[in-house]
Amino acid sequence: MFGTEPPKPKFSFETRDVPEQSLRTYARLWQFETWLRRMVYVELRALSGDHWAQSIPVDPRPFNADKRLSHMPTREFNSLSYSQLSQLLGVIEKHWDCFQAYFPPQDLWKAKIAEISQIRHRVAHFRTGHSDDYPRVLQFLRDVDQGFWTFCTSYNGVEHVLPQTRDPVTAHFLAFDSLPWVEIEPKRWARVGSVDRSLPLDVMINVSKRPWASWSASADGKPGYLYDVVLTARDRTFDYPKMLERTKRLHHHIVHIGLDALERSFRLTLPAVLGAAQIIEIVEQYQDAAMNVIGRMRNPVAPTPDVLVTEWPEYVLGPDDPLSFLAPDMKCSFFNAEAPTAS
Repeated sequence: MFGTEPPKPKFSFETRDVPEQSLRTYARLWQFETWLRRMVYVELRALSGDHWAQSIPVDPRPFNADKRLSHMPTREFNSLSYSQLSQLLGVIEKHWDCFQAYFPPQDLWKAKIAEISQIRHRVAHFRTGHSDDYPRVLQFLRDVDQGFWTFCTSYNGVEHVLPQTRDPVTAHFLAFDSLPWVEIEPKRWARVGSVDRSLPLDVMINVSKRPWASWSASADGKPGYLYDVVLTARDRTFDYPKMLERTKRLHHHIVHIGLDALERSFRLTLPAVLGAAQIIEIVEQYQDAAMNVIGRMRNPVAPTPDVLVTEWPEYVLGPDDPLSFLAPDMKCSFFNAEAPTAS
């Protein structure tokens, strides 16, 4: 992904009886389906907020069977992680308006996904498959590559609310932004101010709009909008494990929590449909928690952010996750699904 071709599986005792094409096909399908689930999660959260999972048929048995293995826990708690592909595709069809910006026209999407689903069944049920299976999967990934890039970069394509008093959420936290936006000339804005070193925490709030959402001057209560909140520690670092534990009761409201490599910021994305009053209350509680977990010295026994994310559910993102950094000005091939060269 992102310009690097996945390495070819190495021949080993464990895989010597497995066709290389089956391994590579499975890896590509895993890549696609994992990102498809992440896409559906974000769009449904932006559409319905805390009620996002109500449109997903849920069978509790796979989740319960997995979590019963308490001696070997996994981080998957999202209901989409336990949904079948057919259920996932049903959600996309039901809410096609939220996904049409990412995929080919719906009739073509259905035809393509039907073929890919059959290839998936072959691999999942240990059938050798056709020699064209892997090239067809690669072609399919090329067909949707730009759509997934648009999905990911639009998530990080934040927009500044100008003036910040225009939106009740950004207006409420304006006093905690050391460098607010100021109109220095008509329709020309710049961040102006001075950093007060005595203030240990900065709060910066922007918004991002999903491609399917209608434009609105204020994000408050609007489907398809996310508030993008970044708490930044001034000359200090976060104790991330304590921060996550102290705010655990609020996590069901959050789309994602982003951790940075230097442990100096804490990013939250929240569905705007929750409404300004609830979002302000949530962010204030995060502010209070942050003030109690930042310090001059890093906790020496705390796991690094990339290790910590493996101990929390899918909504906690590390600094290397594309949903943490991939922005609209970063052109790349999302799946890097180039056609295989003739040998």
